[in-house]
Amino acid sequence: MYKHIQTYLSKDIYPFHMPGHKRNTTFLPAGLTGYDMTEIPGMDILHAPTGIIKDLQHKIADFYGADESFILVNGSTAGIAAAICAVCSDGSKLYAARNGHVSMHSGIALSGALPEYITPEMAGLTNVISLANVIGLTNVIGLAGGINPKTLDNMQDNSAAFIVSPTYEGFVSDVKSIADKVHSHNSILIVDEAHGAHFPFHSTFPDSALMLGADIVIQSFHKTLPVLGQLAVLHVKSPRVDTGRLRYYLQAMQTTSPSYMLMAQLDYALEMLWKRPILFDMYTNRLNSLRNALTSDEILPLELVGPGLIGHMGIHDIDRSKLLFNINVNQSAQDIYETLATEYGIQLEMANSRHLLAMTSVADTDEGMQKLWAAMGTLNVKLRADSNMYHGKGKQPNQSSRDRVLSQDYDTPKMVMPPRQAVQHATEIIPWEDAAGRIASEVIATYPPGIALIAPGERIPEGLPMLASHIRVVR
Repeated sequence: MYKHIQTYLSKDIYPFHMPGHKRNTTFLPAGLTGYDMTEIPGMDILHAPTGIIKDLQHKIADFYGADESFILVNGSTAGIAAAICAVCSDGSKLYAARNGHVSMHSGIALSGALPEYITPEMAGLTNVISLANVIGLTNVIGLAGGINPKTLDNMQDNSAAFIVSPTYEGFVSDVKSIADKVHSHNSILIVDEAHGAHFPFHSTFPDSALMLGADIVIQSFHKTLPVLGQLAVLHVKSPRVDTGRLRYYLQAMQTTSPSYMLMAQLDYALEMLWKRPILFDMYTNRLNSLRNALTSDEILPLELVGPGLIGHMGIHDIDRSKLLFNINVNQSAQDIYETLATEYGIQLEMANSRHLLAMTSVADTDEGMQKLWAAMGTLNVKLRADSNMYHGKGKQPNQSSRDRVLSQDYDTPKMVMPPRQAVQHATEIIPWEDAAGRIASEVIATYPPGIALIAPGERIPEGLPMLASHIRVVR
């Protein structure tokens, strides 16, 4: 592993992907390995803090406007599972966004909750043409938008809801309306805001769900802020949440030997950002300049998705730090993705059959953003010359299996067994071609971003595209 990483670093490829520190040493203290401590006197204890960890958590809570904030050293994954266990019990109802991360399904199975899945609004094959005409984009199939608050009109009282906002692609739901709806049913709202830890740092970005009425918000600081991998924070802002029960599950989900090196770097980076707000001013200026340079009135082979989506597909706002590109040529997204890395020295976050995603952060440099702009400009010229452009009414590229499921070519699999029962039941592993009609005992998801296409307890439908070579099913 060490040699592989060293070889990769020697290629001088610029990272437009997480973690948000972008390997920029400005935000990394010198001699970081010296901070790899244990719970010796004065170093405090993560799960029962009284000193320096407690002070750091208080500073984070003050900045984000939370009642309490809890540092997560096992990422948002631990926080999401703990939050669900803290507010749900065996047989209780959880209205769960279908685009939730696999950790949501872990929390459901561990808590014994019964999920009722709510689906974000999407551009499927049936409405893509009319939608494209409205928002001026030629390709929106497979994009999951926001959650419509109306999906919670008939939710059960004294239950809980779980949504993802922003999404992996940066789409923000109307969290305030959703929170009002959930609270009108005396219920608790959990928001997976893993990709939104940077929101409160600058007015360029949407409001955090914590300011819009969410009861529990989980943020992956390492995704969009200049901190090391695994660092995340769970915020509580609600009298509805039993924080004692939450603490129990946070301790159960996380190591009792947290990395002081990670927590110290978190403190170092946050103090820098808090004391030097100009860093975010400079970043957003660079970001806005880059977005303006990448925006065009004409249809480009690689087309930047902009604010035109707001007001459609349940999207209340967008995170402008995410650079999402439509692919408007009949070429493989994976080929373009690899070309950017090998020929232009740009490593993007994600490619699927129709879209490319570049993630930016406050740690990005002028040189890095200029490099992305130059690469996209050159590649657009080349792709226009080499490929046939397509439009909404013309030829569409082949869909990946993931896109065919997400674009509603197929019905969502139906839950026929409680997830915890499906996970704990006797199981067997079978080839995918034999899976139709069987009950899944595991999550099948694509990475990134880890959204489940099949969840435990669901019957695998006929005709579903191949998503795995084998799958574990209930015996």
